[in-house]
Amino acid sequence: MNGLAFWLRRAVPVVVALVVAAACGGGTPTGGSSPSAGSSATAKDTELTFYSGGDTNVQDLHEKQVIPGFQSSSGVKVTFTFLEHGTGAQGIYDRLKAQRDAGKQQWDIDLWEADTGYYTRPDDLFLTISDKDIPNLAKVPKAELDFVNNKAVPYRGSSVVVAYNSDKIANPPQTFDELISWIKANPGKFAYNEPSTGGSGDAFVIAMIYKYSDYSKYNGKPFSADNEKDWDQAFAALRDLAPSLYQKGVYPKGNAGTLDLLNRGEISMGTVWSDQATQALAGGTLPKTIKLTQINPALNGGAAYIGVPKGSTHKQAAFAYLNYLLDPNQQKLIVQGAMAGYPGIDWQYMPADARSRFAGADKEFRYWPGGTYGSDMQRLWHEKVAAAK
Repeated sequence: MNGLAFWLRRAVPVVVALVVAAACGGGTPTGGSSPSAGSSATAKDTELTFYSGGDTNVQDLHEKQVIPGFQSSSGVKVTFTFLEHGTGAQGIYDRLKAQRDAGKQQWDIDLWEADTGYYTRPDDLFLTISDKDIPNLAKVPKAELDFVNNKAVPYRGSSVVVAYNSDKIANPPQTFDELISWIKANPGKFAYNEPSTGGSGDAFVIAMIYKYSDYSKYNGKPFSADNEKDWDQAFAALRDLAPSLYQKGVYPKGNAGTLDLLNRGEISMGTVWSDQATQALAGGTLPKTIKLTQINPALNGGAAYIGVPKGSTHKQAAFAYLNYLLDPNQQKLIVQGAMAGYPGIDWQYMPADARSRFAGADKEFRYWPGGTYGSDMQRLWHEKVAAAK
């Protein structure tokens, strides 16, 4: 069992009871337990430039909850730029690389939250980070740091799960093969979003790839174009499945698109993000009849990371922000607040009330390395599945 799977083995939300947990989340702490590194590190750095991407719940976490508390406790002014769904991420990477290639000693981005593949590229644009820089990093499972060669900090996690209407489905599929059989037996009642518009759609395609290409080739292994030779069977199966999907092969846009179809009752089942669906259930934008489950082998998931570029102008403030973010008081916001996610630190450091939110869940999730695999998968899906209808 890999480190992340063990770390989150108990953490996948598989019952609607978790919605109650998410709804009970607390507010932003007024400073929390400010890390010792924060006070000394921010003495000379009074500002910080932070770029982030993802869904709007990620934006709300930083902008409305974490950043105000950090600014108040540290005196550091954070300039936060959010790129929804990570739009323009390659452009940000190219911008950092251009500054490095031009020999600039100070770059204009101090923190960047992006796809994990960017942190470990051969260009080596990110600092290797340790708990000497960020004391609370000692609370993070080692396997998560190894996954990115200590080039970024994992601060939250989530997984893709199957959402289903319990009024219509008494016994949801337990395996991927059972899921495929259910889709074929119930035409028009299942949807996954277009992969390039959200990770929950990615996950369904990835599960089909793993059905025909050995998972061990990808987990913790470097990119190999040879592995993509296995994908033709997966894309053929996805193409054959299309007539059994929503409106005979209409793919909603974005993770929210699948949730919207579930809310309107147009489908009875779909792949969704654990955190986003739990948040929607808590907020009433999904009916209480919608429940969440994980299949076996599990759909993919993972941690979200933030890296510090080597040329960061305000490195000490960047370290202080990450240390603050890993404090259990801030991590509690991720678990119990609107984010409804898994913590970045080990569960043993979380308060008892936060730990109890996910008690009893015992499913794992699988990795997807992203990077070149991710961009190739999305391109080939469009060519071999969407365009082949």
